[in-house]
Amino acid sequence: MTISKTEGESTWDDFLKRWPLETLSQITLQEYTQAGNPDCFTYGWIEKTTDKLGSIWGGSAFKFGVYSRENQSEKKDFEGRSYSEKYAWYSKYGATAEEAFKNVLNEIVKVANAARNGDLAIIDDAKLGEAVKWKIAFLYQNRNAPSILPIFKSDWLRAATGSNEKRVSALQQQIMKNFSGKDVLEYGHEVWETIQKKLSTELTPADTEQFFNQSDRFTQIKLSTLKIAGYESTNGRQIALALDNKNTTLYLEAGDWLSFIKEPLKEVVPYAADKSRSSNLAANAPKLALGNAIVKIVVPTMATLIEICDAYINDDSIITEPNNTTFIPEAITMQPLNQILYGPPGTGKTYATIDEALRILDPTFLQENGKDRSKLKAKFDELSTAGLVRFVTFHQSFSYEDFVEGLRAATNDDKQLEYKVEPGVFKRLCDDARTQGIQPGIGIRNNPRIWKISINGTGPSPTLTYCLDHGEARIGWGKTGDLLQPLEGNAFYESLGSGDRGTLRYYAEEIVPGDILLCIHSAEMISAVGVVTGDYRFDEKPPSAVIGDYNHVRSVNWIYRDLKLPIFPLNDDKQFVAKTVYLMDRFTWGDLLAYLEQSGAKPTKTNVASGERKPHVLIIDEINRGNISRIFGELITLIEPSKRAGADEALELTLPYSKRPFSVPSNVYLIGTMNTADRSLTGLDIALRRRFTFKEMAPNPELLDEVNIDGVNIGAILRKMNERIEVLLDRDHCLGHAYFIPLKKNSNISELKFIFRQQILPLLQEYFFEDWERIAWVLNSQTNLGTEAFLQKASTDLTSLFGPEIANNLQNSDRRWRINEDAFGNIECYRNILGISV
Repeated sequence: MTISKTEGESTWDDFLKRWPLETLSQITLQEYTQAGNPDCFTYGWIEKTTDKLGSIWGGSAFKFGVYSRENQSEKKDFEGRSYSEKYAWYSKYGATAEEAFKNVLNEIVKVANAARNGDLAIIDDAKLGEAVKWKIAFLYQNRNAPSILPIFKSDWLRAATGSNEKRVSALQQQIMKNFSGKDVLEYGHEVWETIQKKLSTELTPADTEQFFNQSDRFTQIKLSTLKIAGYESTNGRQIALALDNKNTTLYLEAGDWLSFIKEPLKEVVPYAADKSRSSNLAANAPKLALGNAIVKIVVPTMATLIEICDAYINDDSIITEPNNTTFIPEAITMQPLNQILYGPPGTGKTYATIDEALRILDPTFLQENGKDRSKLKAKFDELSTAGLVRFVTFHQSFSYEDFVEGLRAATNDDKQLEYKVEPGVFKRLCDDARTQGIQPGIGIRNNPRIWKISINGTGPSPTLTYCLDHGEARIGWGKTGDLLQPLEGNAFYESLGSGDRGTLRYYAEEIVPGDILLCIHSAEMISAVGVVTGDYRFDEKPPSAVIGDYNHVRSVNWIYRDLKLPIFPLNDDKQFVAKTVYLMDRFTWGDLLAYLEQSGAKPTKTNVASGERKPHVLIIDEINRGNISRIFGELITLIEPSKRAGADEALELTLPYSKRPFSVPSNVYLIGTMNTADRSLTGLDIALRRRFTFKEMAPNPELLDEVNIDGVNIGAILRKMNERIEVLLDRDHCLGHAYFIPLKKNSNISELKFIFRQQILPLLQEYFFEDWERIAWVLNSQTNLGTEAFLQKASTDLTSLFGPEIANNLQNSDRRWRINEDAFGNIECYRNILGISV
């Protein structure tokens, strides 16, 4: 809505010149809407050209009642929406596009005339979408005596007035009481800035309850309990508000509406239909009870709440043509938090983790590029580089200390050996997932270092106050001059002790933008937390409010102030030391942020933690090869969806080494792979089985059905061998198709020989513990239908080895077999696996 008065008036003039009220009733359907035409009434002018006079961007073209279809593929009528080859429209307006346009145009003309005459109550009753009709009313009002501001949604206007009024006409009149002859565009901008401030403040459950009670789009289902208030929207969807949570927490029906939310959400937690939930939901919003797929959302601001309601109601502001999108949000939001891909060796479990990770992190990209493996791998690598995906392989030596946290020996600045708590791969991922909600504009880098700083000692001071108010950090020793200049021969610098010189070196050279500064209140307490936003600079003349030699400056965004929080819980029960600047390496930014949130600290800016907390994925390859109880420890409980941070039954525990509180964020996803040949599902830790969903990755011979080598079908070979293995062992020890995939590029006997000799035969040796007779059965070597067998009985005469008496006793127990190397290069031997005679 930012526009100069001159530019705004000119755009308004252009609109009325192009679409004068006097001829408005005569416009044609083609003039009203025409795909790709920037001069049509709807998209060209109402939405685009006059955007700066009040925006109605967003949603679909259904908000105009009838619109010209750019995609003219066949569509069937759907839930009150009708389609022809060229147009789509709301069925309520008519049976054809022409009839619908006639009725829509009548409503538009009625709105425009009412606006020109100042009869705003007529506009309330017009059968058009709220934002569209009030935008039209604004443009056609009497400009010499304006009565409508360029703000078109009742929710926004109620935020500006604090009124319970539901009619836009009455809300406009309330705001215009303070108009006092100002320019309507300038006054509109002034009011909009007030609205934006209110919409961006932190939302409480009480604010949300008041919003629903005042809304004309929601009706309370029954009197609320102490825990839950339930509402039903005008389109029959139900929504529940948790009244006993600190943050505004909503429960809603799962669906594609979630894909339209652009405002940041604190948390999105999917509930599958069979996932347990509060029994209060069934009492207050039956459609959200057990047996229904729902989603829980933590809503940070009123702006986000309004956008959620617009999308959820699926009214004029948010509607898509059915089957006209490649985005499937239900498939996204319903991804399990913990899953294991299991199957025999070679079934592509690790290969499939890339698809599963992208299904969580970027499902649109996966759907659009699902058949292009190179693009999927490149995207996966990009997300890995960004820290959104981590990969680890479990093994017998992998431990809790590797996974969660443990002690590591290190040498301190005094060259003394000490043991520090080092986070493991899982805790680091959780820390990143928890802190990724910080807005990019705040400037925190990935894995920032944390520095202690004391500005003019401890306690309050004019210098400290100036720095906090002006976005700076300053330290003394200004007589050194600019620290970026050569310091050799600098008498003052060389007169300083090693500790002070170290402080200056840290401050000027080692601190980087994106790091965190921890300003102290005392030796035991934190005063402020800030983000370094600029490089070191030397201020020749410090301001008068600052101590004279505080010339060394860093630009800082102070995001928390006036804290007075003890440092002991974070710093292994140790207080700050006297050094002015030094690295705090006993805790991470994730630990600090969790501590601030747990302590109830409020950021100085309301949008600090309102950014989208992106999903983070940890891929655990060979998950069943590790000692699960030893590796996960107490965290096996915390990974359960209902125990995640923000869930109704959320749990938090104190970690054994750092003694810090820890919980698992709801945006952390675990994907494990499990080789069933190592251990079947029945042998898995029960605690692990209960907390993971399992997806079988079976051999897929169909992928090889088009691969033929000299008339031998590779898919058929794999099927036949697996049928025999299932009889002799079980299905957990079948052979995977992945071993044979290289044959799709190189369909020759040499490649086949390599696969069987170097991969398949050794695997069968392991499966059958070198029971060569059974291995021969799998390869059908015992029949030897006129061909050389892969495995042959040893032909050495036992009598020559042991003599006749012993040889006679060993005759039936001779289990010697010989690998026939020549057979692996003979296609007829592979044909024999199928039992086909030449």
